[in-house]
Amino acid sequence: MKHLIFVFVLAALFNLLSCQSVDKKQAVVDLSEEQFNDFVSGLVREDTLAVENLVDKFMTCVQNKQYEQAVSMLYKLDPEDAWNEPLQLSNEEMSNVVCMLKQIPVLSYRINNIKFKTALMNEVKCTIVMREADGTVPEAANKWYFKPVNYLGGWRLCLMDSNS
Repeated sequence: MKHLIFVFVLAALFNLLSCQSVDKKQAVVDLSEEQFNDFVSGLVREDTLAVENLVDKFMTCVQNKQYEQAVSMLYKLDPEDAWNEPLQLSNEEMSNVVCMLKQIPVLSYRINNIKFKTALMNEVKCTIVMREADGTVPEAANKWYFKPVNYLGGWRLCLMDSNS
């Protein structure tokens, strides 16, 4: 039971630390309904496949304990201007995410949902299984959210923050 509580605390920590600091400036993206519809209507099956492949590649690296390779796939929006090219995580941010990933066992995962809204506001919801169900004990699972962003026609994988 203590091990299960520890795992849930680590999962909560992962969710908290993947959030950007509130005191940093965030560029506000205010799009009209027309711009929203234009973006979504312009998407094709290849966009969905590209996002699925990014998440699959990231999660496969995590399952295989290739944490550095997984984290090197992550980006963040430029806090000065969200429309600029997404930035790779800093060394400190990468180190923090690697540390969190090492603490959370990922036995399996499934992509539950992909929501496309705009080039900068999309969501992928994944369920990660940390412990399989065993008799009367249910599986230990958690939800991870990713924020794929489209920059110049290419998809970049960002962690979802609490402001999104």
